[in-house]
Amino acid sequence: MEINQLEAFLQVAKTKSFTRAAEALHLVQSTVTIRIQMLEKSVGKPLFKRTRRHIELTPAGRNLLPYAQRILELKREGEKALMMEGIAEEQLFVGSPHSLWDHILFPAVNQFRRKHPKNALRLITGHSDEIAEKLHDGLADLGILYIPPYHTGLEVVRLHQESLCLTAPTDFPHPEGTLNPADLRRLPFIHLSWGAEYDQWFKTAFGRHFLPFVQMEHMSLLLRWIRSGEGVGFLLQIAAAEMAAAGALKVLPFHSNPPLPSIPVYLVLPRRKKVSGGLKALIDHLLHFFNASKGFTPSGNIDATFKE
Repeated sequence: MEINQLEAFLQVAKTKSFTRAAEALHLVQSTVTIRIQMLEKSVGKPLFKRTRRHIELTPAGRNLLPYAQRILELKREGEKALMMEGIAEEQLFVGSPHSLWDHILFPAVNQFRRKHPKNALRLITGHSDEIAEKLHDGLADLGILYIPPYHTGLEVVRLHQESLCLTAPTDFPHPEGTLNPADLRRLPFIHLSWGAEYDQWFKTAFGRHFLPFVQMEHMSLLLRWIRSGEGVGFLLQIAAAEMAAAGALKVLPFHSNPPLPSIPVYLVLPRRKKVSGGLKALIDHLLHFFNASKGFTPSGNIDATFKE
């Protein structure tokens, strides 16, 4: 049983395709097939059930899966430990969407870095599902996300909540009174999904058949559209206040029934990964920084929750 065979096994199990597994591993398909055959010969049992349309794990494959994941995690942790020898006590891989880094996480993580200079940090960005995938695959230690992943291998803790507010270009005429969803239907409204709670509110407030002027996935792009004078949209209040103070945009009065929801921010960790000293310090720091005493503390003892 070799590492490259286990890597091929995990990719096929994940993608349910030898072709896609080969692409992910930058190999030709025949190489992946040979590695799976050699692994099956080594364990003495078939690991995949192949049909014309599907590739599924056999009972033996399902049994091997968590052990293969852990073996590759230990390999990565060993490589990381050797790389850090004499340089840092620990390296932490932290992932989050751009908008969280830009306006919420940077001061918290920067403060942690100053307090714990012997802990090296690798900060990565991406969509919530991309970060969740890296956590599940053992390629990240901690994720801070708007959208909680529903996966049994990941532990989710509500960390923080952020308010939203309606924003517009600086030359947008100030409305007489407070705007409501009916007003936004007549304006060039730029839509960004802020997660499940916001999406439910949006359907209730605007109706299922309302089509926004423009829809997008990144807050940085939404911000650029608003600042360029193209329309109005909802931004995180912390970002909007910063931009409004700098004269880059304006905040508009807005009211709806039901009211605009707050946006939860979640802390996500792999369940099977033991919490190291550095990771525990980072978790404690984030909980304290975001005022965890106001209802965002995890239930139970965090050591017991995340240890194997």
